[in-house]
Amino acid sequence: MDTPAYPIIYVRGYAGSQSDVEDAVDDPLYGFNVGSTHIRLDQDGHADFFMFVSPFARLFKDFGYVDVIDGALQRVADPNDPNNAKTVWIYRYYDPTSQTFDRPGGRRLSIEEVATGLRAFVATVKEQTKAAKVYLVAHSMGGLVCRSLIQKIYLEKGEHAADHIDKLFTYGTPHGGIHFELGLGLIEKLRDALGVNQSNDFGRQRMYEYLTPNVAPGTPVPQEFDPKVIPATAFDADRVFCIVGTNASDYSVAGGASRNLVGPQSDGLVQIDSAEVAGAHRACIHRSHSGRYGMVNSEEGYQNAQRFLFGDIKVRTVLCDLQLDFDQDKPDPNASPTYLFETQVSIRGLPILMHERTLAHYCADALNRDQYAKMQKQGGLPLFTTFLISKRARDGTLRYMVRLAVYKQWYSNGFLLLRDHLERLPLWSDYLVVELRRPPMAEFAQAIPWVPYYSWASVKRDPDTIMDIPDDQAGGEELDLVVPIPAGKASEVLGPNAHVTFKTFSWS
Repeated sequence: MDTPAYPIIYVRGYAGSQSDVEDAVDDPLYGFNVGSTHIRLDQDGHADFFMFVSPFARLFKDFGYVDVIDGALQRVADPNDPNNAKTVWIYRYYDPTSQTFDRPGGRRLSIEEVATGLRAFVATVKEQTKAAKVYLVAHSMGGLVCRSLIQKIYLEKGEHAADHIDKLFTYGTPHGGIHFELGLGLIEKLRDALGVNQSNDFGRQRMYEYLTPNVAPGTPVPQEFDPKVIPATAFDADRVFCIVGTNASDYSVAGGASRNLVGPQSDGLVQIDSAEVAGAHRACIHRSHSGRYGMVNSEEGYQNAQRFLFGDIKVRTVLCDLQLDFDQDKPDPNASPTYLFETQVSIRGLPILMHERTLAHYCADALNRDQYAKMQKQGGLPLFTTFLISKRARDGTLRYMVRLAVYKQWYSNGFLLLRDHLERLPLWSDYLVVELRRPPMAEFAQAIPWVPYYSWASVKRDPDTIMDIPDDQAGGEELDLVVPIPAGKASEVLGPNAHVTFKTFSWS
């Protein structure tokens, strides 16, 4: 299934001070043109660099997109060009705030005003390109602007976001707001009370106001309001992807004050748990909120973005039927264990990890006794969702790798027991290699377009075992492909029935 090409609108994040506003306005591309370098070991074992030129330029190279900047305007060069949908646009919503131009400027627009302006900008882009919809790609607060448009502005105008927006991709957006580990909530209360430079936009009251239709300023927030939820009546969360940063240490804004206040389980500004929409797809990458090691100017962010926007296969991976023992070998009667699961995902041909949740980055999936009971009711432990592009197949195959590791740590009265503890020694770890192959005969492709093979690297590096394909799913829109956990230590730790399910869908 070919994925349609739609215009891409980039929506930048928050500019804290007037100086930040001027820096944003002085950049024609609002920061979407910034690249970066990666350090890797070369053939001699020396540190060398790998360049990432910028998401803006890569869209030109990889997908034939073009920019529309024409002096003071953004417009297509030829209104009759059938390829006008493959264009990149910048929503310059800080221009009215700037004092650079021949006008007073300086007034900050509310998120509702910015979202209303985005609605008009989307309409202009659709009119110029003749495209049915657009893709929205947003960084930080820009994602909240997009959500205000989707959840509030369109509905108040009697419209539906799905008629205008096909997909939303966010980098480090504080979907759940911005919170601080220090201050016992007093810092948030002070921020929201003062609202300096509209910093209260990241608090619960303002989020309720600009994410909820027909709500007047100051309306009390209902207890059940969850800012991370996009109501199904507003937009399908399946059309949303969230990049979650896990590198707080490299976020140097305000001399490191932000990362110290927000804490290590963050990108330096947005906490990991707040950076996703409920029910949306996500990838955790070891990148900071912005700066030299920022997520927007990263290979990891771009590779996830392009596959979500242009991929044609969606794979959701779940660890199912776990049987974890919380009582075996207790070091003392009061001891209680927590199981920690690390996941890392790579795709053949890329020098980066698409997704990683690890102990070193303070974001491994944790299952204590209560969390384990909740996970069982939900049908398993979700590991990741990735998207693949069939046209990138090499010799008719697509290959990717999933590293899984399980740790067990004992606690007593909230303290880690160190008597038998060996740091970073897993109970079990292995690499699951998956390969999708084209059917050997064309007629088989009507029943299943790809034949899935797998191998556990502890047994064999190259996939040679075909996954079980349920007969009732052949030719359907979804395939639930099952890979059993290898016998031996893995079964002892996870239980004899544990398996990895790859829920595979066509995607466009």
